[in-house]
Amino acid sequence: MWWSWQRPEQTARPPLDAYRASPVEVRDRLAIRAIVGELDERHPRTIGVRELRTAVTTG
Repeated sequence: MWWSWQRPEQTARPPLDAYRASPVEVRDRLAIRAIVGELDERHPRTIGVRELRTAVTTG
């Protein structure tokens, strides 16, 4: 929902919280990885985006 409203910081927050609870669940979901890729491409300096990118790209 936040992504469709162009709110990158709010978009990054729930996947980061989920990652902290269950890293594999977040890392393995293609939809989350796609959103993270778009966030990183469009809003790389937004709070939480760098951490989220690192979370889904490291295994």
